[in-house]
Amino acid sequence: MVVIFRKLWRLFWFLLWMWPFAFYSLFRSLGGRKGIKRVAYCTRSWGKFLVKNFGVKVNFVCDHLLEEGVLVVSNHQSYLDVLIHASLFPIRFTPKKEIKYWPVLGFYLGISRPVWVDRKNRQKSADTLREIHRTLADGVSLLVYPEGTTTDGEHGLLPFKATAFAAVLDTDFKIQPLITCYRRSSDNWNPAWFGDQTLLPHVWKFIGRPSLEVDVIALKPVTPLPGEDRKALAARVEKLMLEAMEQAKNPTKAVHQ
Repeated sequence: MVVIFRKLWRLFWFLLWMWPFAFYSLFRSLGGRKGIKRVAYCTRSWGKFLVKNFGVKVNFVCDHLLEEGVLVVSNHQSYLDVLIHASLFPIRFTPKKEIKYWPVLGFYLGISRPVWVDRKNRQKSADTLREIHRTLADGVSLLVYPEGTTTDGEHGLLPFKATAFAAVLDTDFKIQPLITCYRRSSDNWNPAWFGDQTLLPHVWKFIGRPSLEVDVIALKPVTPLPGEDRKALAARVEKLMLEAMEQAKNPTKAVHQ
């Protein structure tokens, strides 16, 4: 009974604020390129509300000044990553175009004026890179999950897809790597949504949980090296993130950055 009440209470507040926030964000997104930056700040407010409403505690560890107009990259385990990272940064998303048709989340992401990614169309990929470059030049940070899909979060990283990294080559744009680690609860439930799991049952399970805790660690920003290609840059960032993940699991080991 307590779990059902918790689910209904959280859904009530979500639905209460969903439409006013959606219309406000839509209004703020108008106005060409400037609208993209305004809605990025709306997205952060949206993320902060959702993580609080659904009982998510985010422990953000960062020992440097966060800059705007950076390419934010993180390991990827769940749809929850989007909410958590949105609560930390005014960002623009780069979801795969299939998410556009998901219930609720696809609608909300659409309002945020994301850069929809079509990996099956080479021409669209070139357009995506140009839009990523323009977004960073506008001073708006952009979020990328270079693994390309979600994992269980317990076996390192999938090989990075290097496409998005091409947008920052031979520029002064920086990459902000993140490590996102969900803490297991007493019943050992895994918040990761991956493989052949069905979305709605996983969401229904999540919103009934008392709380969820996640650690997000910001590594030192990475700057592209002169003459470095996208695959080498992606591999360098991947290596740094793997070392940081190992350090998070084994604090006695040193991380070299």
